Amino acid sequence: MITELPHTTERGVSFKLSFRPFINYLNSQQKICQSTDRLGDMYTYMTDQFTPTFGIEPLEELYDKDRLAMLFQMATVTVFPLAHASREISYAFGLPFPMTLFHQSDEFGRLQNEHPSLLSDIRTQIEEEDQQRFWYRLILEKHYGVQSFNGKTASFRFQQTINGLTRYFRFKINTTFIERSPGDPFGTEPQLPDLKSAWIDFAKGGRLPNKSTGRLTLSDFHFEGFAFFVVEDITEAETVHQLQAVFSRLHSDTEPEIYRRFETALRNLVGQPDLQLSIVPFQQVNGYFVHQEEMSARSVFLRYSGKVVDGYKNPNAQKTVQELIKNPVPRLFPNLKGLPETGQKMLYQNGFRSFLWYPIVNGTEALGILEMASPQPDAFEEGLLPKIEQVIPLVQELLRYQLRQFNQNLEQLIKQKFTSLQPSVEWKFNEVAWEYMRLGKKESFNSPATQVRFPQVYPVYGAIDIRNSSNERYKAVRQDFSNQLAAIQKLLKQKDLPNELAIPEQLIATASGWQSKLTEELGPEDELNISDFLALEVNPYFEHLRLHYPDMETAIQHYFGQTNPTNGQFNRSLQVYERSVEWLNTAVNTFIEDEEKQLQAVYPHYFERYRTDGMEYTIYIGQSIAPQKPFGPDYLRQLFQWQLNAMVEMARLTHLLLPRLPLPLQTTQLILAHSQPVDISFRQDEHRFDVEGSYSIRYEVLKKRIDKALIAGTQERLTQPDTIALVYTNTREIADYLPFITQLQEQKKLASEIEYLDLEPLQGVARLKALRLKLLYSEPC
Repeated sequence: MITELPHTTERGVSFKLSFRPFINYLNSQQKICQSTDRLGDMYTYMTDQFTPTFGIEPLEELYDKDRLAMLFQMATVTVFPLAHASREISYAFGLPFPMTLFHQSDEFGRLQNEHPSLLSDIRTQIEEEDQQRFWYRLILEKHYGVQSFNGKTASFRFQQTINGLTRYFRFKINTTFIERSPGDPFGTEPQLPDLKSAWIDFAKGGRLPNKSTGRLTLSDFHFEGFAFFVVEDITEAETVHQLQAVFSRLHSDTEPEIYRRFETALRNLVGQPDLQLSIVPFQQVNGYFVHQEEMSARSVFLRYSGKVVDGYKNPNAQKTVQELIKNPVPRLFPNLKGLPETGQKMLYQNGFRSFLWYPIVNGTEALGILEMASPQPDAFEEGLLPKIEQVIPLVQELLRYQLRQFNQNLEQLIKQKFTSLQPSVEWKFNEVAWEYMRLGKKESFNSPATQVRFPQVYPVYGAIDIRNSSNERYKAVRQDFSNQLAAIQKLLKQKDLPNELAIPEQLIATASGWQSKLTEELGPEDELNISDFLALEVNPYFEHLRLHYPDMETAIQHYFGQTNPTNGQFNRSLQVYERSVEWLNTAVNTFIEDEEKQLQAVYPHYFERYRTDGMEYTIYIGQSIAPQKPFGPDYLRQLFQWQLNAMVEMARLTHLLLPRLPLPLQTTQLILAHSQPVDISFRQDEHRFDVEGSYSIRYEVLKKRIDKALIAGTQERLTQPDTIALVYTNTREIADYLPFITQLQEQKKLASEIEYLDLEPLQGVARLKALRLKLLYSEPC
């Protein structure tokens, strides 16, 4: 008999075991299936079996354990119609929160045997707020008829770490057979409290309503019936998600941290805690594959070989890599058989019994190699490769990042030790340096005789900007602060908290004041002040509590865990924003870098790029930059065509990224048409080129201000998502663009209509005009 299962109450909600909702369901199905004799007979039989339980309470005290188990086994036929499928599902029947089980599947029992703390982990890892949200959903569904919560299944995520491996699970609670209890005080609808939108918002994932808004009194609601639970192992999906997160933070995390997280995720995916692995890029110098010492140290194979392979001078090393690239198939070596004898001996002596090589090659793009070594013989079974293959695209991105870093470091070293100049203008600096030497260093580098200057060059300017980036960042910071301040107030309001010199009351008041401030305008000074309050007042007090009041240790430790800048709850919104900005900037900058290199082959030019919330660039082109190559209008028209095409492609690229971004951010595209040449000269103090002369300076003023331009007579910004804005002063400046606009319209990349707009005057600039072109996207998002 089940002896200690009184009616369950959790957070004030009353719940009792009953088969009444299930009997009602059987009766309804019986009516539907009257025309089908076999189904009708089955539902009739089941109804006869469950009807004697009607009205019995407490049911679990009057029915023995075996009888309850038999009834729940019968219920399985209704819940999981396919018997063979039900045997493979980890499910159980019982009462939720606190969870009480009356029957479970063999698979559920097997999962419990593998993970003895499974049930306790479910209970401890489900946050209190999520439990309350569950009850709000149940009340809104059963009492108010609100059915907008994606079905009747609530799901919670939890994890277990055993022997160094982390497994991730999803715990689902289905409430189909739960109904309002006949003893519920709200027997008729007029007695229910008026429905509040804040309750629905909370049930859908929003904030818990505050006391002023009004909360549900959970103790007023009573339910009966039973729930069925399903536990799913989602380790593979979660691991892939973690690997995606690693990629999204490539530009913010340190390289050791990137690889540590990547390796941890792969071990979890493969399910081998003692696995050693490495991801080694195929770095090249002048077309030869090379190995740096640190890369050799990272490689599982080379790490234990006791030597650094100088691939640049080693024909055998070049041949080995070339063979891997020509035949890029995974190579498994169970018991190390198949490896060269020296390799077998070296790995065996270091404790390994299985080895794997997985060349990462994408078409003709040789990226690197994934290595895995295990101390277990035959560790890499058939099921391993499909698991690895699903993350190969992410491994490719990590290797591309590593190769870009290597090439950038190589270029930076060359610039530091040799020159910081672009090849297109390096000749001019050589000329000036010679003039400086010829004059016996009598002249300063800032004198006219030694000035690096390019007169009469044509500027071509473009910008990709992230729409409302400042507002999105403000919203993210405000959300993170709000979550942290709410957690602080919750901690400080605990009943057993020591009241030392009224510090908790003072901190609560300050936190509440900042929480109110967050609903208003939040300025940079406010952001700094809140950060100071957290760092200088809250954190020291919590550290004091943790040291002197052991009972507070768990709660305080949990709070500090949420402040972790990389994965803490109190930094999550800002991290999501920053990752999205980084993805967009990386995509746009990589694209423009590749495109500009191709353009350099058409005609030498000087290229400047600036990192803002997005990216802006200026290209200077003209005869004075390349005196040996005649310059004419055709080159300028080719540049205009390239600029339009590149702007369209960058917009399409960011559009395709939109559904993949952690935070959906859109971009705007802007071109400044300027048909008159300008003069530029190199500034020694800032080590960059700058325009000179009043007319040229006007061009610089235009560049800095047009991104904020408004359409004349309106408050509408010129730059809008899914458009390209082309700003000009007179129609001559856009004449060369028009044929290429028509071409893009014929290619269905631009819409046929063109907006001709006048712009509001800007500070120091008036009578500006603009074309606005609508982008067309053929690819589905």
